Amino acid sequence: MSSSLRPSRPPTDPPQNRTLMHTTRTATRALAVAAAAAAAVTLGVTLPGAAAAADPVLPPPAADIFPNVGTADFDVQHYDVDMQYRANDDISAVTTVTAVAAKALDIIRLDLEGLTVDAVTVNGRNAAFTREADFPATRHKLVVTPAAPVTGEFTVAVTYHGAPTRHQDPDGSFEGWMPTGTGVAALGQPVGTMTWLPSNNTVSDKATYDIDVTAPTRTDGQDLSVASSGNLVSQTVVDADRTRWSWAIGTPLSTSMLVLSVGHFDVLTSTITLASGRVLPEWSFVAKSASDGDRAYINSQRALIKPMLDWLEAKLGPYPGESTGIIWDRAGVGYALETQDRPFFDGFLSDKVLLHELAHMWLGNSVSPDTWSEIWVSEGAARFFEAYYGWQVLGEGDPRQIAADAVKNEPADAWKNPSVGWTDPAQLYGWQAYTRGSFVYSALMNALGPDGFDEVMKSWTKTYRTSSVVTGDFITVASAASGRDLSRTLNQWIVGATAPLLPEDIVRIEPSGTVTTTQGTAPVLPRSVTPVYKSGAGTAAPVVWNTAAQDWSKPGQVTVTGTGADFFGAPFTTASVKVNVLAAPVPTPTVTPTPTVTPLPTVGPSPTGTPSSGSTPLPTVQGASQLSATGSAPVLPALAAGLVLLVAGASAFVISRRRRHAD
Repeated sequence: MSSSLRPSRPPTDPPQNRTLMHTTRTATRALAVAAAAAAAVTLGVTLPGAAAAADPVLPPPAADIFPNVGTADFDVQHYDVDMQYRANDDISAVTTVTAVAAKALDIIRLDLEGLTVDAVTVNGRNAAFTREADFPATRHKLVVTPAAPVTGEFTVAVTYHGAPTRHQDPDGSFEGWMPTGTGVAALGQPVGTMTWLPSNNTVSDKATYDIDVTAPTRTDGQDLSVASSGNLVSQTVVDADRTRWSWAIGTPLSTSMLVLSVGHFDVLTSTITLASGRVLPEWSFVAKSASDGDRAYINSQRALIKPMLDWLEAKLGPYPGESTGIIWDRAGVGYALETQDRPFFDGFLSDKVLLHELAHMWLGNSVSPDTWSEIWVSEGAARFFEAYYGWQVLGEGDPRQIAADAVKNEPADAWKNPSVGWTDPAQLYGWQAYTRGSFVYSALMNALGPDGFDEVMKSWTKTYRTSSVVTGDFITVASAASGRDLSRTLNQWIVGATAPLLPEDIVRIEPSGTVTTTQGTAPVLPRSVTPVYKSGAGTAAPVVWNTAAQDWSKPGQVTVTGTGADFFGAPFTTASVKVNVLAAPVPTPTVTPTPTVTPLPTVGPSPTGTPSSGSTPLPTVQGASQLSATGSAPVLPALAAGLVLLVAGASAFVISRRRRHAD
C-alpha cells in the first residue's frame, strides 16, 4: 500500500504509504541465531559510541494485532463465491469455503461483518449458527455448529444477503465495501474483506478463489464491469439484463489482497511479453469518469508496467502473479493498494506509486507477513524499491544514502520505535513500518552492495514464495544468501533503541606490529582485532589465527594470518601480525663431580696399640651424599668410598700384625 492519506495519524508521524500485503499458509521457519553477537558477548566485545549498549535482541514473533480476527483452527484451501450484484447496497451470495482441520472441530468460526445469514451447511448438512459482534474489539463472527464434528477436509456453505458495509480501522481509515460513483470497490487490507466474504480473514491463511459475479449488464445507460484478481475466465450473458463475470485465482492469496470492483469502466486489454519470455495477459479497468488528461496519463503509466516488471524480475526473480493491470477509480479511501495482479488506485497514479504496488506482488502478496506486526518486511521493502528504481532507472540518488542520512538526521527518540514487536493496531501504517523498514533495506545494500543485495532478495522471494514469514526468517535468508552473519547489524536496524551503525567497507585491520616468541614455543596472539573503516575504528572482532601449519622450531620471522567477521558480518583476513622467533639459549651441561680421596697418613706406633689422638681421621668422600635424578646415591662415588674403607681396613690389619710381631 502506498501514498496513504489515512486520517488519525499521531502528529509526529510523517505522511505514510499504505500498500497491501499478502500472506499464505505458514511455512516452516527457523529464527536466526545471532552467533556473532553471542561470540561478542563471550569475548566482552561492545559496540563503540552511541551503540555501546548490549547488542539489541530480536523479540519473539508478536501475536496478531487483531486477536479476534481469524483462527488457527483450520487452513482454508479454496473459496468459491457466487454473487448476485444488483446495486452496491443490495447483494446476495453463496460462498463455499473448503478447509482442512488438523483436529476434530465441533465449532467453526468464520469472520463476517454485517449482512444477513440465511442458511449454513457443513459437508452438505444443515448446521446451526449464531452471530457475534464487538466493534471496539474488531470481533465479527459467524459461529457455526455442525451436525457432527469435522476433521480433515470439510466444506462450509454460507447463504447470505444484504447491504455490505465499510469497515473502519483503529487508525481511523476505511476499507471493506467502499461505494464509488457507479458501483463499489471492495478492498481488504487489513481486515475489510469480511464485510462481503465469510472467511478466515487472517493474513497468514492463503487460499485459491473462484469469484463469479452476476451483475446488470448496463446501469444508467453505460456498461457495467466487474474486476477482480487472477484471470478473467469468462464473461457470459445470462439474459437480456445481466452478465456473469468469472474470475479464477490459482495462486494462493490471503483475503486482505483480494479485490472486487464493480463500476462503469473502460476495460483495456493487452498481452505483455516480459524480458524473461513469460507472456502475461493485461486487464486494466479505468473509470469512465476519468478526464481526457487523466486518461492520457493513465495510459502512459500502463506503458510502464512491462519495463517495471522486467526490472523487478531482475531484482526479485520470476513474477509471482497470473496476470497484470490496474484498477483506477474513485472510492474516497485516499490510498493505493497492492491488490493481487491489478493494484487499485484511488483517483491518482504516478510512476513511483505504480512501482511500489507492483513490487508488492513479490513483497507482500507472495511473501507475506505472518501477522500484521511484521508488516515492515513488505512495506519497508516496497518503499525502498521506489528509491532503488529511482536510482537505477530515473537517475536519482543512491538509495544507500537513505540509511546514512537516517543515522545523522533521525531524532534520538525515533529509534525507540522498533519495526517489529509492537501491538497497537493504530500503529499499523506508521513510521516504524514504512520509513524505518526502508532504512533496514538501505543498510543491507550498504553492507552487501547492489549485486549482493539482489541475490539476497531473490533468495528471499524464492524461499518463501506464497508463504507467510516473520522477521527472523529474513535475517536467516539474508545471512545464508550472503555467506555472512548479518544478525547483529540487522537487529540494530530493526529493533535497536539507538542510532545504528552504518555498514562500511574495511580499510585495514589493527593491531599491526610484531609479537616475539622463543624457538619451539607458539606465540601468544591477540584474541580480537579492530577493523578500521573510512570513518574510523570499529568494534573489536574475534579473530582465529592460522597457526597450525606454522613451524616454530626455527628462528626467524613468520607472518601469521587470521580470519574473522566484523560487526556487520563482513569476513576479513589479516596478515598484519609478524612473529619474531628468537633462537633458544644453549643450555649449560651439568657435570657430576668426581670424588676426591685424601691420601692415608703415615701412622706411628701407639703405646697402647691404638691410633694416637693426633692421627688423621678417615677421609671424607666428596659427593657421596649427592642424589641422582632418581633420588638414589650415585654409584661410582659409593664404590670409591667402599674402596677407601677397604684399603683403610687392610692397612690397619697390617699395622696390627706388625705390632703383634714386634711384641
